[in-house]
Amino acid sequence: MQAPTPTPTSTMSSCNFEELVGPTLLIGKGQEVYTKDLLKDKKYVMLYFSAQWCPPCRKFTPLLSEAYTAHKQYIQDNNNNIQEEEEDIEVIFVSLDSIQTDFDTYRSKMPFYSVPFANLWLLHIKDKLSSRYGVRSIPTLVVLNGQDGSVVTKNGKGEYATYFKGEYEVPSSCCIS
Repeated sequence: MQAPTPTPTSTMSSCNFEELVGPTLLIGKGQEVYTKDLLKDKKYVMLYFSAQWCPPCRKFTPLLSEAYTAHKQYIQDNNNNIQEEEEDIEVIFVSLDSIQTDFDTYRSKMPFYSVPFANLWLLHIKDKLSSRYGVRSIPTLVVLNGQDGSVVTKNGKGEYATYFKGEYEVPSSCCIS
């Protein structure tokens, strides 16, 4: 008699975002937060590949920032009347800048979290992520499932408005290409 095959308890495996983006992320004026705590139970994690020296990035960053800020405001304003999954989105800036001051200046204009500059280089995070998600040009916004880390879309730049709630301007695609 053959032993029964064990049934998996879940079809989704948990994603270790610390392995992807490092143990800590930056917000504001450089405060560090633990990746594990920040990304726990998120529905979507968006990786934003960008750089200060890139003109198309400097066009798209304010659009993404406005959508992100409007979404957070929408969550705050509708806290009692909101589905839990609507607030479970986080954006992580993955810089392709090679100079710390450029990174710092550019990051200071963003309301979302970022991989610390040193980790981009010392832990090779920018190279690993760029390779893993096939980033060939910037700006690129990769949307990941927050539970298992699978790719939802690599065209987040073209689809970001479908994820964020709130009131913000969404230009025609000719303006963000």
